[in-house]
Amino acid sequence: MISIIAGKYKGRKLSYFNSNQVRPTLAKVRKSVFDILGPLNGKKVLDLYSGVGSLGIEALSRGAIHLTAVEKNPKVFKILLTNINKICNGDNVKIHRMDVTKFLNMNKNKYDIIFADPPYTDLNFFEIKESISNFLNEKGVFCMEMKKTRNIVFDNDVRIKNYGNTQVAIWQIN
Repeated sequence: MISIIAGKYKGRKLSYFNSNQVRPTLAKVRKSVFDILGPLNGKKVLDLYSGVGSLGIEALSRGAIHLTAVEKNPKVFKILLTNINKICNGDNVKIHRMDVTKFLNMNKNKYDIIFADPPYTDLNFFEIKESISNFLNEKGVFCMEMKKTRNIVFDNDVRIKNYGNTQVAIWQIN
């Protein structure tokens, strides 16, 4: 079972299903990411490839004032919607069932934090970083979970954390 680990929704359980299409972010990874991000009070969050919502709902639990979640898969979207309604009543949340590229093409909003957890076979960090950089506020942070690989050379302004086969890259606009 996946639970929210801190904040006002601490201990609340997230629905999910076992599938090769869904990899909810592990609690130890979420804890580490949110420890790095620090306080989220007043932050606007965009959760791309949202899955069942573990990162976005965790952000709301820790004080974010708004969440926009984007998930394309209809079965996964249904669980995301259930989790958002069950845990946070949909307050201050917008969810979109659509392709991330389509969403970014129509989006006009800016965010303080953008999460991306694409399928491991999909886009790479640099492609997504380039496509979202215009949607980050000043001092905004982009955080992407991906399969750990030794082939990628990251710029010095990207912080890397490794957790088994999972790698998280965190980049902040200066």
